[in-house]
Amino acid sequence: MKTENIKFGDFIKAKRMEKEITLRALADVLKVSPAYLSDIENNRRYPMDNSKIEILIEELRISPEEQEILYDLAGKARNEVSPDLLEYTMDSEVSNYVRAALRKAKKNDATIDDWKKIIEEFDQKGKD
Repeated sequence: MKTENIKFGDFIKAKRMEKEITLRALADVLKVSPAYLSDIENNRRYPMDNSKIEILIEELRISPEEQEILYDLAGKARNEVSPDLLEYTMDSEVSNYVRAALRKAKKNDATIDDWKKIIEEFDQKGKD
């Protein structure tokens, strides 16, 4: 599934249809009305809260890679940090450093190559 121009609702709808789950059945699992879920799928409402997103992930068997896409789409739709990163950036032991690093990157106009190098360092660290 291409994700360049996809929105949160489009993503959810595509995954639901791929798994052959009816809108009504998924709404029942989420404990929301079918009309509410339809509005989300048609991008007429903001994404649901994080507890319901976690239910979606489980019910639609969304892969870890697609979970990141889903959270990013939710954050973008809400005009905020991706929900899976919010606690890490605001309330964790390292949150002050995370925010400081982001601000320094912003002030220094960090490039894609700069960020790629940082990610590569983390990838190498994870392999040790």
